[in-house]
Amino acid sequence: MGLQHLSFAINPVQTALDRWFQSLAASYPALSWMVGHPILAVISLLVLLAIIQILLGWISSGIRHLLFTIFKSPYSLVRWLLGKTAAPLNPPKSNKWSKGKSTEQVSTLLKRLDHHHREQEKLILELTTLIAHNGSDTHLLEGSRDTSTSSSDTTPSKIS
Repeated sequence: MGLQHLSFAINPVQTALDRWFQSLAASYPALSWMVGHPILAVISLLVLLAIIQILLGWISSGIRHLLFTIFKSPYSLVRWLLGKTAAPLNPPKSNKWSKGKSTEQVSTLLKRLDHHHREQEKLILELTTLIAHNGSDTHLLEGSRDTSTSSSDTTPSKIS
């Protein structure tokens, strides 16, 4: 006991700090572990700070999103109500072709169809003349044109 009073008399600040650290170590055993393992304590502290930073970032972005939604909701509500009750603000767009253009386009298409029909008639006529020159194929051409003849129209000599 005398030794303790002697050290207190020599260095009173060191003795007060020593007693305070001893009471802290008794109250918080993790503190004594941190003093015993300083590298692991620093790594654990850095990981804890990173987790806290991530959580605060999530909370911050959540609050920002919530405030944005709160400030945007009246605008969205008014827009929705106007869309349900009022006529649209923009008049409906007319067809991209005007009356003059559409009639002009129809007449052009009709002329093209007529031209193609005449071309088709010329090709059919040319095909019939080619087939007529081949003596054996004329029967095939006549048979393909006349589909109204039935089996009852054939003569008995052809059937047997």
